[in-house]
Amino acid sequence: MGEGHRERMRARFRQSGFEGFAEHEILEYLLFDALPRVNTNDIAHRLLDKFGSLYAVLEADEKDLCSVAGMGPKAAAHLALVPHVLRAYKKS
Repeated sequence: MGEGHRERMRARFRQSGFEGFAEHEILEYLLFDALPRVNTNDIAHRLLDKFGSLYAVLEADEKDLCSVAGMGPKAAAHLALVPHVLRAYKKS
């Protein structure tokens, strides 16, 4: 990705949330903090290729997430956290 790619994506998000983001871009964004110096775009595409959808990626077992090249335990735990946060948010 080009220089400033992450900041451009953050600016897009601040402007309109995930409206207009493709599924791979949402995953890429979610992985920014877990993988600070890695091209998360490639990993996002590999996750979608393996699991088929954003929903399936976020519901996947951490062990299965780690089977995707570029994903380690920290990144898998980070993605696995998302549905739990959303459920708690919805419940509150």
